[in-house]
Amino acid sequence: MAEGERTVRILVVQNDVDKGPGRVGDALVAAGAELDVRMATDDLPSVADYDGLLVLPGLNDPADDLPPVHRARAAITEALALDLPVLGLCLGGQLLAQATGGEAYRCQVEQGYHDVRSTAAAQEDALLAGVPATYSSFHAHAWAFTPPPGSTVLLENDVSVQAVRCGGRAWAFQCHPETPVSWADALARGIRGEHDGALLPETSGFFARHGVDPDRLEADARAADASAAVLAAGIGRGFAEACRR
Repeated sequence: MAEGERTVRILVVQNDVDKGPGRVGDALVAAGAELDVRMATDDLPSVADYDGLLVLPGLNDPADDLPPVHRARAAITEALALDLPVLGLCLGGQLLAQATGGEAYRCQVEQGYHDVRSTAAAQEDALLAGVPATYSSFHAHAWAFTPPPGSTVLLENDVSVQAVRCGGRAWAFQCHPETPVSWADALARGIRGEHDGALLPETSGFFARHGVDPDRLEADARAADASAAVLAAGIGRGFAEACRR
């Protein structure tokens, strides 16, 4: 954080105990943000007491009629009504897209590391400026979202839209800029049946059922590490600044 910049408070809605803010959270803290992480399994505080909202991934689907999904969606709706910056990742991105007029739909299952393409608009985006034309990102989804009306597509691949900006202060990501190598390593252990408590069995099972190769996962995570770190740092700086404004 630059000298003289104020600390911003961000409400972080965590949907699963094993899916925290990761790299993006670290970058937000480095940029001067204070994170208040709350589980969607419990009642959430009003977003009005914060400068921004971050909604994380989860095993639930956006169509699930479950209290945690309703709580996360309500937090997004409140933040948008207050014109507060919102950042949604995977499930959070799907819920944000729905709240701004897009649709969530079942898509081809995409797991592990795969290439993502950036659009020309991404180069002028507050979170993604400088993103490579193509880079490898972690994926873990069987749902995707359509771009909401008036939104700007920032990232995409052959499976689905991977990131959009909704207006000037809300960003929905389908891919996972937050995933660190340590999380990918824990997932690889889980796929091999080495359940050491780092991840929920349901998380590892989601990947094991679809035949994700744990050796390739570990190798791909390391190959993508440098670019992923730079990308997450930019997202953290940009979102913290949006909250500060």
